[in-house]
Amino acid sequence: MLKNEMIKKLVVLPDDYRLVKTATELRNRRPVVIQRYQKAGKLSYNGPRITAVFEGDRLVSLNNLAVVPKGKLPDEEVAKQNASAFFKQVDPNDAKKLSFLWIEQQTREFITTDGQTNEFSVLWIEFSHRDGSYDWITLGGGGTLIELERDSRWDYFRGRRKTEMWNNDDWVRARQGLGPQLPSPNTLA
Repeated sequence: MLKNEMIKKLVVLPDDYRLVKTATELRNRRPVVIQRYQKAGKLSYNGPRITAVFEGDRLVSLNNLAVVPKGKLPDEEVAKQNASAFFKQVDPNDAKKLSFLWIEQQTREFITTDGQTNEFSVLWIEFSHRDGSYDWITLGGGGTLIELERDSRWDYFRGRRKTEMWNNDDWVRARQGLGPQLPSPNTLA
C-alpha cells in the first residue's frame, strides 16, 4: 500500500492539504521518512497539520491535528475497541502482540493561521508490546483518530521517552536549536 493511501485510510486528509515537507531521519536508530501535510502546501510550525512517520512501508507514527474533532469522546470501552481496531487495520499481525494498559484523558492543541490556539480533549489509550515497547492511539471527539504511535521506547534511567518525536513541532524545533528542551516525559532533543 502506498504511504499516502495508508494515511487516507486512517484520517481525512483535507482537500486543500498538500505535502509540505518530506525528510529522512533516524527513529530508534533506524531510518524513517517523515511526511508533513498542511493547508495550501505552506509549512507552519504548530499549525494545523497531518504528520506521518514511516519505517520503510511500515507506519510507525501518525498525528492528525488538521481540525478540532467534533462530537463527544467515546466511552472507555468503545475507545479501547476502536484503538485495537486501528492497530489491526495498520498491521494485523503486530496488533496481536499488544496488551492493553490504560486510558487517560489528555488535551491536544494547534495554532490556527490567525494565531488562535485550538485546544481539545482526547483519550490516550496505551498498550504494551511483547518486544518491550509501547504503542498508543489517541482519539478525539466522535472517535476521530488524532494520534497513532508504534514502537515507542522508554528511557527508564532518565524517566523520559527515548524514541525521537518527529511528529512534535516543539521537539523538532528544540532539536534544531530553535526552541527550549521539552520537560520530562518528552524525549531529549
